[in-house]
Amino acid sequence: MRVSFIPNPINIWEALGKAFQNIAQATFNQNDEAKVWQKTDRLGNSYWCVYDPKTGHSANFGTEEEVMNWIESHYYF
Repeated sequence: MRVSFIPNPINIWEALGKAFQNIAQATFNQNDEAKVWQKTDRLGNSYWCVYDPKTGHSANFGTEEEVMNWIESHYYF
């Protein structure tokens, strides 16, 4: 018995649309602002991650104050 899989065309178009959106955002929305987000490790401890797209540098910190100091040392307001 031969069974063939025909993908749902709606799902294909949705996937292509999302892929195009991601490519467009990555291409046209490049800004030089620092990216900051909070994460939690496996023990439940929170920490902060920062990334500088201009230099490619990243770092992790335990407090918001440390993050602000890092940003102020890399960006001049």
